[in-house]
Amino acid sequence: MSDDAITLKNGDLEVELRADCGGSVTAMRLLGGSEAIDLLRPASAQTIADRNALDTACYPLVPFSNRVMGGSFEFGGREYRLKPNMPPYPHPLHGHGWTARWEVRDKSATTATLAFSHDEDDYPSSYEAVQKFELSGNGLTITFELRNTGNQAMPCGLGLHPFFAKPEDTVLDVTAETVWLNLDNGDPAARIDVPDRWSFSGGKPLGDVQLDNCFGGWNKTATITWPARGLRVRLTAEGPAEHVVIYAPPGQGFVCVEPVTNANNAFNLSRRGVENVGVQVLQPGEVLTLVMKLAVERI
Repeated sequence: MSDDAITLKNGDLEVELRADCGGSVTAMRLLGGSEAIDLLRPASAQTIADRNALDTACYPLVPFSNRVMGGSFEFGGREYRLKPNMPPYPHPLHGHGWTARWEVRDKSATTATLAFSHDEDDYPSSYEAVQKFELSGNGLTITFELRNTGNQAMPCGLGLHPFFAKPEDTVLDVTAETVWLNLDNGDPAARIDVPDRWSFSGGKPLGDVQLDNCFGGWNKTATITWPARGLRVRLTAEGPAEHVVIYAPPGQGFVCVEPVTNANNAFNLSRRGVENVGVQVLQPGEVLTLVMKLAVERI
């Protein structure tokens, strides 16, 4: 087995990681029954061979979540132009980490640490990103850190992008106050109060709801419940993850509930004077931390 492939086990829980596929989680499953139950969408062998983190179970968003429209933003009186990373799509998506090979810093039966460094290149500063995975008790904890390793300030954000299994009876419970409406190209156009059709407070079947939107004012907690399985996963976020992206595309067997620190296209929204979009600014040596916990519960 490749040194880039890591399997963590604790009790009935098993998590697979791939350092060479964007530092991603490629599976999270519950063992112990007549057959394993995938809690997150498992990556296929072809996905891993292609190093395509976008089709894994969960991948890191660094140094920003979602897209930078037009691939450019201004910071400190200078314009920066980012390279597209998903051609032919013109808007750079989710930063650099998901396309990179990560270094395995350490690993044990239940823990692993992956790290990735980026030189300044097309970004205001160099940085290092570290993911610490811990499988304990009834769930997985990912502690995600971003450190400015350069000599000047940098705007940034962090996020994690889990793909939860979505059988027909899936119930989502997440409370949020606002949501961004998008133009056809994905550019956030207006922030409104969450309409009834997108309100999942208290729990509501997902059904055929289609979403790819950034919500704000959430309480950093969400549950994904599968009544027929007798299971739920409780997601909690710690740190400045004031936004959550919910992605439920048509005809797919997954739903994404992504804790993120910045709204979509936040760098440019902030420059236009839009408030509460979550742009973090790290001075040299400073660290931004996001923690996501996925606890498995029987119901």
